[in-house]
Amino acid sequence: MAAAWFIPWESVAAETVGTAALDYGNRKYWVALPDRVDKPVDVFFMYPTTYLDQKDGMNASLDTETVNAASKSVTEHQGGVFVEACNLYAPRYRQASIAVLGLDEKAREPYLNVALSDMAAAFRYYMEHFNQGRPFILAGHSQGSNLTLTFLIRYPDRVPYHRLVAAYIIGWSVTDRDLQQLGLPLGEKPDQTGCIITWNTISDGGKSPVILPGARCVNPLNWSADDSNVPAALNIFAVIHLADGSKRRIPHLTGAQIDHRQGGLVIPVPGIDGELEHNMGPGVYHGYDYDFFYGNLLENVATRCNAWLKQRKQD
Repeated sequence: MAAAWFIPWESVAAETVGTAALDYGNRKYWVALPDRVDKPVDVFFMYPTTYLDQKDGMNASLDTETVNAASKSVTEHQGGVFVEACNLYAPRYRQASIAVLGLDEKAREPYLNVALSDMAAAFRYYMEHFNQGRPFILAGHSQGSNLTLTFLIRYPDRVPYHRLVAAYIIGWSVTDRDLQQLGLPLGEKPDQTGCIITWNTISDGGKSPVILPGARCVNPLNWSADDSNVPAALNIFAVIHLADGSKRRIPHLTGAQIDHRQGGLVIPVPGIDGELEHNMGPGVYHGYDYDFFYGNLLENVATRCNAWLKQRKQD
């Protein structure tokens, strides 16, 4: 893995949750910054929900050690698919509790808006002080992807789309209406740029709460949006965090097929199913959206970055 500077979670001072903007000029508000800027492309990464209770209220404070440690760990893991090709920037944010997912849309909005305000402030600081005109990827998972999608829709004037390599909005639903609002296409080729890549992993019959009506999907085994049944032979390797805390690399773990009826990426129940966590119920592999397709993601990030750079060189 290429070098990136992950801020120790112990260094984060106590904060009071609120809507006042955080000062992203202070490094304690970043989970990860590159220790050296030596790649031609950046990635701005929003980690998934790691606040699993309501001890701080419905939004996490930034001094909760277990939450900060988990945010750092998941950023190192999921962000690892980007760091071979990109400089990694990952802000801390006052994420909404997992309990917010159970609220209706109107009730959850104030809590998600706290997190969104942090993303907006961090992205503005990143653009003004870190980016230096480089092309960039936007990426996230789960709540991080929800925030990324909402940010793109709500604040299109803040994003220099002419430098957007792609947006990996994984573990959240992107609909045709979203794509229309964004003015961006769904990614349907491995070297396509300026596009959205999204999927939610389930087995046949799995009911995921993050798959919303009209969700679109890209298959990370062939980077197409068709419903072909892609075999495990095309799965380069998985890197999986197992329920016992260990990590395992498994080549050719699973095939995958898009189910257009519900918008999910359907896989056969994996042989290691008993070693996995099923926090969203049986047949829902939300926590493994990156893990199961890790090698394919590594390869594809490099492919899209190279395609963007080659095209701009030709221009």
